[in-house]
Amino acid sequence: MVIGGILATMVVLTLVCLLLWTGIVPAPYEPGFSSAKDEATPVIQPCPPADAATVEVTSIPVNVYNGTDTTGLAGDVTQTLTESGLTVTATADWPRGSYDGNVLITTSQAGLTNAYTLARAFTGTVNVTIDETADASDPTVSVVLGAEYKQSILSTAEIGQLKAGEPISAPKGCVAVTAAPTE
Repeated sequence: MVIGGILATMVVLTLVCLLLWTGIVPAPYEPGFSSAKDEATPVIQPCPPADAATVEVTSIPVNVYNGTDTTGLAGDVTQTLTESGLTVTATADWPRGSYDGNVLITTSQAGLTNAYTLARAFTGTVNVTIDETADASDPTVSVVLGAEYKQSILSTAEIGQLKAGEPISAPKGCVAVTAAPTE
């Protein structure tokens, strides 16, 4: 009788383990080691122009986009930039959906110096990229606030202290920007 009970228990446990192992019955917990991490694709940034120097930050035309579901994020940054003397021409949700990083700054080739100048107004990871859809001669800079953004903009006073004429250093691993082919 005792041996029969032990055998019956072993059969039931074996059956449950097989169901879990084959995935027919989901595990009651998720072991973290069993799935690969989703690695984000690294952003390859364009190199600033040779011998580039920062410009007067208040001369940069800026668009501010919210790349998250957090309401009012772009409005808060727009207010800080406007109070710092910058001209913000558009504030909206990012038309390309969501952005997972901290701050993404997009611009045309003509706006690269502006983009790297404005990047100094933010702390944390700031990625600068070329917007292939923008007119190559447009100096406007678009700031996209992402899911990792945590009020990483400098204060109005700190932005006011950013000086023009300082050398812009190229980010590690940047690629040289070549002119787009003309027809």
